[in-house]
This record gives sequence, C-alpha cells and structure tokens, in this order.
Amino acid sequence: MTQVFALAAFASLDAGLLTAAVALLGRPRPARQLLAYLVGGMGLSIGFGLVIVLALHGSKLQLGRTTQAMVELAAGALLILVALAAAFGREIRWHPRRTRQADTARPQRQSLYDRAIGHDSLWIAWAAGALYSVPGAEYLAGLALLTKVNAPAPTEILVVLAFNVIMFALIELPLLGFVAAPNRTRSLTESLNRWMTAHRRILVAIVAGAIGVYLLVSGLGDLG
Repeated sequence: MTQVFALAAFASLDAGLLTAAVALLGRPRPARQLLAYLVGGMGLSIGFGLVIVLALHGSKLQLGRTTQAMVELAAGALLILVALAAAFGREIRWHPRRTRQADTARPQRQSLYDRAIGHDSLWIAWAAGALYSVPGAEYLAGLALLTKVNAPAPTEILVVLAFNVIMFALIELPLLGFVAAPNRTRSLTESLNRWMTAHRRILVAIVAGAIGVYLLVSGLGDLG
C-alpha cells in the first residue's frame, strides 16, 4: 500500500495543476473557480478509479504470486518510460493534444481548458478540471498496484479517495490558503510555479525512475 501512496505523491507533482491554480487565483472569483475546477477534476478521477478497482474486486479476481509480480513489473516499466520521457523533454499523459490550424487567417477556437483560465464561468472551470483529470501514467500505475493488494472493497474505496486527495494537492492547498491569506497564497503559488517550471523535468525523471526501479526489483524478487 505504501507504493500506492508514493505514486500519489509523485502524481501531485503536476505543473499543469499548479499553472491552473496560478491562473484561477487571478480571476475575480478565485475561490469559487478553484473549487469548481477541483470538483470537476477530482470527481471524474475518483469515478474512474472506483469503476476500475470495484470492477476487478467484483470479479473476485485473486492474484497469484506470479500475477502480482507481473503487475509490479508492468507498473515499474511504465514509470521507467515516464522517467525517460521526462529526461528527454516529453511527458506521458492521456490528454488530447491541441493542434494548430494550418490556415492562420481563420481565427483559432480556444480549447475548453484555455477558456477556463480566461473566463469567469464556474461551469467552464468545472469542465476544464474534468477534462484535465484524464488518467495519467502515475494514476494507472497506482490503480494497478492497488488491485495487486486484494484489499476489502471499503479499503480500496478509501485508498482511491486518499490517492486523489493527494494527487490534487496543488489545487487544494491554494484553495485553502486563499481563504486564510489571499495575497500571500498568490505570491507563494506563483513562486512555486516558477520553481516547478524550472525543475519539474529533472524531478519527475528522478522520482519516477526511483519508484520504477524499486517496483522492477520488487517484481523480479516475487518471481524468484
């Protein structure tokens, strides 16, 4: 279970969430927009996670030692790919890419995510959060490891909820901080965003690589 929460902490290092927090803190109703974004993102992400783990739990799938080892090996390999992608300047996510139109004479239509940052509509902020919550490699690896544990259904539900609370920390903390100290929260969030922008690639490469290697070694040990 420790491995699952380590992946949740790693998943929270999301520069996109921090950028959204900085942008939404500058809107006229920052607390409401941050909350709408959080509800949209966390709601869809939790729903996805619960569907996966409860479907597998309901199937009464019992994982043997070899199968558990294969799950660890698959999750470790996925994280190694994430580390290599980060090291070489790319990022593994399952979000749809935005492409530029070849015809520059035609005005480009803003994406839902861009409109959430540039407008004050709460429902657009909610929808942008939901759009951004499409599962990333870290979340998929965490769910895979959770199914390996074969925990009771209530425990799996709590772990999925806790995983998402940790994963969306870069939205939750600015939201809580804004209520207590708006100006200080804006300053700290902007400073953290600059630091993450400058260091995130190496941070992701090191953390993902370390967790990935650990899972590979653990999986190989289970096979032995």
